[in-house]
Amino acid sequence: MQLKKVVKDYFDMSQVKIQNVVQNNAENTNERIDEADIIKKVLPFSVSFRYRKHDEIIMKGDESSSIYYVKSGAMEVFYTLQKTKIVVALIGKGHFFGETGFFDGISRIREIRAKEYSEICVFSKKVLDKIQAEDPKLFGDLIYYLARSVCQKFRTLLDERDPLQSYAESLSTGYRTYNTPMPLPDNFFRTQEWSIIHVMVRDFKQQINMLSETIHANKNHQVSKKLRTKGHKILNYFFYGLKQFKKRIENTSIESFMWHYVFKEIYPIIMRSRFADRAYSKPKGYAGDFMMMEMLYQNTPDGDGKLGIVIDHWCLSTPSAQAVRNRKKLLSDKIKSICDQKKDTQTGPIRIMNLACGPNRELFDFLHQCDYSERIDATCVDIDSQALHYIDQQINIFSHKAVIRLMNENLIKWALGKIDPDFGLHDIIYSAGLTDYLNDDLFTAFVNRCHLQLKDNGYLIIGNFAPYNPDRLFMDHILDWRLIYRTSDELKQLFQQTAFCDNVSVFSEPQQVNLFVQGIKKV
Repeated sequence: MQLKKVVKDYFDMSQVKIQNVVQNNAENTNERIDEADIIKKVLPFSVSFRYRKHDEIIMKGDESSSIYYVKSGAMEVFYTLQKTKIVVALIGKGHFFGETGFFDGISRIREIRAKEYSEICVFSKKVLDKIQAEDPKLFGDLIYYLARSVCQKFRTLLDERDPLQSYAESLSTGYRTYNTPMPLPDNFFRTQEWSIIHVMVRDFKQQINMLSETIHANKNHQVSKKLRTKGHKILNYFFYGLKQFKKRIENTSIESFMWHYVFKEIYPIIMRSRFADRAYSKPKGYAGDFMMMEMLYQNTPDGDGKLGIVIDHWCLSTPSAQAVRNRKKLLSDKIKSICDQKKDTQTGPIRIMNLACGPNRELFDFLHQCDYSERIDATCVDIDSQALHYIDQQINIFSHKAVIRLMNENLIKWALGKIDPDFGLHDIIYSAGLTDYLNDDLFTAFVNRCHLQLKDNGYLIIGNFAPYNPDRLFMDHILDWRLIYRTSDELKQLFQQTAFCDNVSVFSEPQQVNLFVQGIKKV
């Protein structure tokens, strides 16, 4: 009877009164409590305060002496990570907050500020005592309602003890795992296919070793362009040969064994690249984390020794890597085009939300050239708090007047309706690199949730790699970086199953590797 103890400790009720409150609510489970009616009845008891945008309501370490209700506006719950404010929840109109701290009596561990002009109703211990004295049944209903709210929050936390791992596991492409290799078939080394791939791998390793000796014989710190080009030719020729070989073994009983063999043989060479090593090892548990994107954007080769730098240079020069860099400019230009239109046709802020934002370069590239940044209100959402901290400390470092909100949230749970942060309505929602990790059901669920968060005539832009990615073999079998590829027609068909219907178009960056589908929410 924990609820009994909580209410007794904080409201000094007699044991008989507490038992009556709890038992009456427990026994009347068939009589569904009318939450709206409870709130309507208790609000006149509260004390109302108005707050301007970014006014602090609760500070970390404050005494937990009141419960709060959002009558209008919205709140941001955040914490500070090395001077970076990271939002962990958005609380909208019609919701209570502060009840957990009030019940357990522990000082506040999160800070809360107004996201916009807001009116907050405050229920202090004195106010609750008055409700109890004047209407014990209403008091009991309110406590029961608040206790259920607290329990629901704890259930959510227990479901996700390790947010990054939980997020990675929820992706359709799966969490990073290491499987014990299966024993090779008895006749594996006697197949013609093995003879072919063995020669290919042997020749590749010999050429790389000769290149390495030449590179290190040169005393210059920098690798010459000539030797770098030679390294590219060796790698390109080898992977072209693998593509041809793939046609020979596809859908055969020895296919997986062949790729295991190739991987084992060339792993020590390829993983000298800083980018390849991170892509394969996946320190966050999933591919495509913010630091991998930064490596692609910065395009500064690094690795283990001079040979590692040559291999890294090749990795960063592949069509798929170039496509990621292309999309940064493409999205920045697209955001500018839409915002230029919105600023002339509507009043108030232009609201943008970037989902699975990573380093968020495209948004800040736009802001860097935007001469009306005071009109921009941007929410950047990512599961990785380190990504948000990186944005704040390394990217959001030039002068502008935009509102930038960095929010830590699991977008898979959001797409499935398991959590419901009050994101509010936006003019633009975009996600450059999430949906090619989602199966079709998750994809459509994600798109429908985005549709709900758009204003009328708002834009949704989603990126997805196309199946004709020239680096697919390298990504699949060497980096273990697997995507769910979709064609332009497939993207349109998926959007037709959502609330966007036919209000969609597809465009691409110049490499034609990274497609983007754009939906407009029609009135």
